Amino acid sequence: MDHSGFIQKFIALYGGLNKHTLHHLSEIYSSDVQFIDAVHEINGIDELTDYFTHLYTNLMECKFTIHHVIEDINLSQGEATIFWTMNYKHPKIGKGKSISVEGVSHIKFNDKVFYHRDFLDMGQMVYEHLPLIGPMVKFIKKRVQA
Repeated sequence: MDHSGFIQKFIALYGGLNKHTLHHLSEIYSSDVQFIDAVHEINGIDELTDYFTHLYTNLMECKFTIHHVIEDINLSQGEATIFWTMNYKHPKIGKGKSISVEGVSHIKFNDKVFYHRDFLDMGQMVYEHLPLIGPMVKFIKKRVQA
C-alpha cells in the first residue's frame, strides 16, 4: 500500500534512528509535540530530543522495524496507526542480549507530528529481563493466560 510522503518520511526516520540522527526529530515533530509512552508524557520537541538522547546514550543498540501502517488523511489532519518491533540491547537489562518488543504508535499530524502515543508491553520490554522480578512477571503472565 502506498503511504503519504509524510508517513514515508516518518518510517525512514525511525528506520535509521540512532544517537547520531536525533537532530532529524525536528523535521517530523512539531515544536509543541505531545509524546506519550508507558512511562513518560513529554511536551515539546526539546524535551522529546532530550528523552531520545538519554535513551540512546544508555543503549548499546536500538532498531525499529515497521510492519504495517493504517493511515487516514482528512482535510484537517492526518492520523496513522503504526505497528512496529523494536530490538534493543542495554548493558543492564537481559545481560546485554537483544530484546524484541512489539508495539503500536498512534500519531496525529498536519505538516508535522503534534501527537504521538506508543502502546507496548513494559513486561516484554524491561520487567521480564530483570534478575529478581523477571521470573515472577513471566509466571504471572502465564497464570493470567491459563
